[in-house]
This record gives sequence, C-alpha cells and structure tokens, in this order.
Amino acid sequence: MTAFGVTTWAVNRVGWAFGYNSYVNPYATSYVDNSSAYYDYSQPIVMTPDEQTLAADPASTEPPAALPETALSSFDQARNEFYDGDYDAALKSTDAALKEMPNDTAIHEFRALVTFALADYQQSAATLYAVLSVGPGWDWTTLSGLYPSVDVYTEQLRALESYCKKNPSDQASRFVLAYQYVTAGHNDAAIEQLQGLVKANPQDQVSIQMLQRLDPDAEIPNPAKKVEPPKPADPVEAKQLQGDWEATRDKSTYEMELAENQEFTWKFTTDGKTQEVRGIWSVDKDGVLAMEMNDSGVMLAQTIVKGNDLEFYMLGDTTGNDPIDFQKK
Repeated sequence: MTAFGVTTWAVNRVGWAFGYNSYVNPYATSYVDNSSAYYDYSQPIVMTPDEQTLAADPASTEPPAALPETALSSFDQARNEFYDGDYDAALKSTDAALKEMPNDTAIHEFRALVTFALADYQQSAATLYAVLSVGPGWDWTTLSGLYPSVDVYTEQLRALESYCKKNPSDQASRFVLAYQYVTAGHNDAAIEQLQGLVKANPQDQVSIQMLQRLDPDAEIPNPAKKVEPPKPADPVEAKQLQGDWEATRDKSTYEMELAENQEFTWKFTTDGKTQEVRGIWSVDKDGVLAMEMNDSGVMLAQTIVKGNDLEFYMLGDTTGNDPIDFQKK
C-alpha cells in the first residue's frame, strides 16, 4: 500500500460497501438529533453509483451538472446565511440540501462547520467523524473562505478551546478541536489533542489515522492485529473463481457471484439489512482479486482457492478482521 492519503480512505469506503469492516462512530450518540439532518451518522457515508456530488470546494461556483436545483439553491442560501452570521438559518438550509443529496460529504462538512459555529460540538463531532472516515476534509483556504473574516472564525475557535479546558473529559469537543487545528495547520496542537483522544478511546479509527498522518511514529495503544494473508502455492486462473459463493462471518452473511463475463454481484446481510454491490472483476496469477464497483471504488483481496473453498482477505485492512471463508454453492 502507498502512504496514508487517498489509499486509507479508499480502503475504508470499500470495506464498508462490501461489509468486510464494521463502522462505529463514537460521537453519534443519543444526544445527536439526526432526524432533522436527514442522515444517520451511526452509518458511514457511502455514495450510490447514480448519485452526483458537489465540488470538493464548497465555495466553487461551477458544481457538476445534473444536480438537483433545490439542493443547489438550499446550499447557496446556507452559505450566504453562514457568511452573514445567521447560523440557525444556515443549519436549516443545509439540512434542506442534505434532503436532496444525503451522501454529499461537502454538505456534511459544511454542516459540521455550522454546528461548530453554534457551539453544538456533539453534533459537529458526529458529522465530522463520518466525513473524515471517507476523505481528508477541507484545507484552511476552503474553510476560512466561508467566513467574512478570520476574526469571526477565531472567536469561535477560542470559544471551543475554552469549552475544552472546562470540560477536559468531553471527547466530542476535543475531536472537533483537533479537526480545527489540523485544518488550520497547527499540527503540534492537533497531535496533542489526538493523542488524548486515542488514549481515551483506542477504537477511534479516525483519530488514529489523523494522528499517524501527522506523526507516523506515534504510539498507538492496543493496535489492531495484523492479518497477513498467505500466498497461493500455484498460479491462479480465473475459472477457479467463477461461480456462486456464500459465506457467514460473525453476524453477517455474504453472497458473491463471479460471472464468466467478468461481471460480479456481491450481497451482504447484517441485522436483517441487505446491501448489494455490482461491477466487474479480474484476478491475477497470484490470486489477487480486483472487484471494481460501478462508482469506480475497487476492492482488492488476496484469495486462496482450495476446490470449493475460497478464503477472502481484504488487502489494506487495518482493523484486524478475519478473512471471509466462502464455499461454492
């Protein structure tokens, strides 16, 4: 795998889309009212193949075509209201935009900024965790450009810092503060906050990733076990993988169809909910299976085929999950 960057977030997104990894947002608690946000932050943000998205820069005046006009209008209104300091109105307009595009990370990240301005740090943390699970977040130019002046932002940052000092055990506010420091380029201050977050909750995967990005040598308590997939003894041919496969792991069931025409269908069911992924597949002689989703995300897995049994190890997984053991139907 390459350095942190895109690879880590791509692995996260694909792992959830295929049900290989479980997703836990430690800040999506009962105190967060998601009913008005049109999104459940206890679930990952995964776009479907037919969804469009705004430009990465929310200040861009040239978003992609074919986006819902109502969403664009609501988001434009939200940005104007935020710029004018009417944060309650900005939140309502942002939620209206999310109703049209519920999986757009740019709008979600903007929502986190609005709730930060409103000093609702629990909601801001829940939203940010979901956003930063699938992407790096904005840079300082983008964030600061949403304010009429840096002074307005600085006043809100000082309010958050003051809150954190008075409430040192409030992990949500510290997570928001770490994000603000990272975005503003205050790396040493960000590292201090992230170290505290990781120590308090070693399962906070986003804080771990942010910390390791800033300090690759940072000590991580109770790191996840590393699962090293074995290598096949003989060269692998595509015909060995073709067919219908099924598996059960923990509380989830999986179905994988690898068709002769190189198309695949993957289904997994957890807690009675089924999700399906489609795309095209190929395998190399070393048994590395590439499954390209319709939205261009790619699952890479080491496969070990033994007759009607197939071991499926997701490459790049950092959570220490056991492989999925498939049997041919």
